[in-house]
Amino acid sequence: MALRFSFLLFVLLPAAFQAQVWSLDSCINYAYRNNLSIKISEQNINLSEVNELTALGGMLPSLNAQAGHGYNWGQRIDPFTNQFASSRIQSNNFGIATSMNLFGGFQQFNTWRQAEINTDISKLDFEKARNDMALNIASAYLNVLLNKEFSEIAQRTLDATSTQVSRMEKLVAAGQLPQGNLNDMLAQQAADNASLVGAVNNFNMAKLSLMQMLQLDMRQSASFDVEYPNIEPEESNALLSSPSVAVESAMNNFPEIKSAQLKVVSAEYGKKIATGAYSPSLSASYSYGTGYSGAAMIATGAGTQFFIPIGVVAGTEIPVITEQTVYEYKVKPFAEQFSDNINKSLFFNLNIPLFNGFNTHAANKRAQINLLNSQLQLDQAKQQLEQTIYKAHADAVAALATYRSSTVSVETSQKSFEWTKVRYEQGAANNVEYNDALIRLENARAAQTRSKYEYIFKVKVLEFYEGKTIRLK
Repeated sequence: MALRFSFLLFVLLPAAFQAQVWSLDSCINYAYRNNLSIKISEQNINLSEVNELTALGGMLPSLNAQAGHGYNWGQRIDPFTNQFASSRIQSNNFGIATSMNLFGGFQQFNTWRQAEINTDISKLDFEKARNDMALNIASAYLNVLLNKEFSEIAQRTLDATSTQVSRMEKLVAAGQLPQGNLNDMLAQQAADNASLVGAVNNFNMAKLSLMQMLQLDMRQSASFDVEYPNIEPEESNALLSSPSVAVESAMNNFPEIKSAQLKVVSAEYGKKIATGAYSPSLSASYSYGTGYSGAAMIATGAGTQFFIPIGVVAGTEIPVITEQTVYEYKVKPFAEQFSDNINKSLFFNLNIPLFNGFNTHAANKRAQINLLNSQLQLDQAKQQLEQTIYKAHADAVAALATYRSSTVSVETSQKSFEWTKVRYEQGAANNVEYNDALIRLENARAAQTRSKYEYIFKVKVLEFYEGKTIRLK
């Protein structure tokens, strides 16, 4: 009795001290918010949106401004005076330039459209990641419920054996039964005890698996528990209807099919982009600039006149005099140079592809192959989804049939065990017959429980493919 009581405490104490009980809805919603795979998929949407913005910007003109400030030593031609300068000269230049692709085989437009579609694909992939997570969590959650019932079956089996041990201890003490009978029953109690330990361990491992899927802190495992709704199999509309109904709904609404369809469209734009490389491209550029040079000088004032002899008249001593004006110079002011040195340019550039080492041809072949692959992957996704739904429907039908037959088996095994128990207590049946009846009853209960949860999960899968939310009543 002490052993039985200790294992009851082992099973029930965690529930008594639980800090939080998780429902299936709370598990799924928590995973939506915190699961790392979901977060990574969400970041892929942000990355696709950045790529889309970049592709849109590729169709717009570029605009850049520049400014420079520097000094020059040594002989050079000043760009603003067009004269040689050898002293240290300060110079500045300022400019603004814009360029735009006028035509390029519509490559930039098709790149932008492809980027838009890729963003939609990322959103659908995110939705698929959430759907997969919901199904996986539902499976793990039901596995916890399944192993909980297995541990309860093992506990009931141990209780039944312990009851017989207590009864036999009294009979042996009274001398009505030999010690050997008690020893056999004690051995069965030890075996049932071991089965309970295994069942409880499987139950705890199932909870740990669910916690890992939720990516919870494993140090909280002692306080983690789930709700245990009383759910029983019932005829489902998803099971009664043809699986083709779920297939049609999933084909029209499920993100993996929509994503595969958009990937075909994206590949078609990829083919257009590659084909556009055969086309000539036309671009235009315009620049506006000015500058300043320390070598740019201007005269100040009216100047001073000088008369300088430069020779004599031939055959005479009469001098030849020339008049010169000497000016004082200063560096031309910055503001004047800024307005006087303005320069503008406008260019058009036409590029005609003739031969580039088969690169364009190879790019077109790759794009064609990618398009074909995306079409095949769409067919494959449809095929896999249809097979999954039909298999889930067949499994649900089989699980329901198994549950019904196992329910009958439990009822008959229960009656057989009760009859054998009466005979055993009256001395008309031995330990082997009693234990055999008890094992048959335990196996029937386990089979019933397993088929029940398998049926429930498959029905939930079918309802999910029909567009319904996964919920446990």
